[in-house]
Amino acid sequence: MNFDVDTGIKLASFGLSVAAIVYSWFSSRKKDVDERFKEGSKRMDRHETRIAALEQSVQSMPGKDDVHAMQLEMVKQTGSLNEMRAVMEGNAKIMGRLEAIVSRHEDHLLDGAKK
Repeated sequence: MNFDVDTGIKLASFGLSVAAIVYSWFSSRKKDVDERFKEGSKRMDRHETRIAALEQSVQSMPGKDDVHAMQLEMVKQTGSLNEMRAVMEGNAKIMGRLEAIVSRHEDHLLDGAKK
């Protein structure tokens, strides 16, 4: 096997080119990767803060049992309001009868004074 100078120069230039490609890939990759990691870390910190705020909001919200208890209390209040309505209607009827009686008394007294 003969070693030709031209072949040696071609191999050396090819090797140098490959080395330059590998070096530039690793050097630019490291900077880009570090920057991406920093950006990703900041982003994850922001997400963690938002998630913590959401968890706190959700924990302070009423649960299923609380809503059910409120529904039961509202039903009780509706029943109480219905009872109050019935009593008020009864009172209104009594007042109507009393007004009729009072007006009859007034009529009798007024008419009796004329006779």
